[in-house]
Amino acid sequence: MYEVTDDHVIGKNGIPVPYSYLQPDSSSDTLVILLPGYGYTNDSPMFRYTTGLCIENGLNVLEVNYHYRDERYDSVDVNKAIVDDVRLVIDQILHTNSVQQYIIVGKSLGTVAMASELTRNVFHDAKLVWLTPLLKQDDIYEAIQSHKGQQMILIGTADQHHVDERMKRLEHLALIELEIVKEMNHSLEYTGETYRSLRLLETLLKRVEQFIMSS
Repeated sequence: MYEVTDDHVIGKNGIPVPYSYLQPDSSSDTLVILLPGYGYTNDSPMFRYTTGLCIENGLNVLEVNYHYRDERYDSVDVNKAIVDDVRLVIDQILHTNSVQQYIIVGKSLGTVAMASELTRNVFHDAKLVWLTPLLKQDDIYEAIQSHKGQQMILIGTADQHHVDERMKRLEHLALIELEIVKEMNHSLEYTGETYRSLRLLETLLKRVEQFIMSS
């Protein structure tokens, strides 16, 4: 069993940013922070089941549940909003909980906030899972290269954010595990192939769980 605390912060744009903090019965000093994408939320398969696996393994989970498709964000620069909003949520959790190890899982737009958070000392050696990162953005590419902790990058060849030249350079970094999936798109699926995509989901979840739980 586990306890769920649902709360929110007021973002820099005056819009509430909800989050859920999940704590298993067994005590843990590890916090997994989930930063989903623009349309791929914490209710989407990869994040929903990653949360479940973390809880089953006794890890605390912070789900940041921003909703930038809301019409209230129509005139807002979402790339700036997510940086501010995620920091506000994380600050609120850090003020009230004791954590020794951090694991951050970010996808797509979530990797924008992820790269920004890595400038803070508290995350200098956090374990990172980059799901379909926005590799065309220099700040994200540079954050991956400069990070001192273990990292896994998972991206598909059919993802518009796959940059072959940059991926080849990242292959040579010692602390990075690179997973390039042929034909997988930005939604972590095979276009038009439902059952094949379901089998892929299981494979990806096992790979992420293995990385998160490794010492």
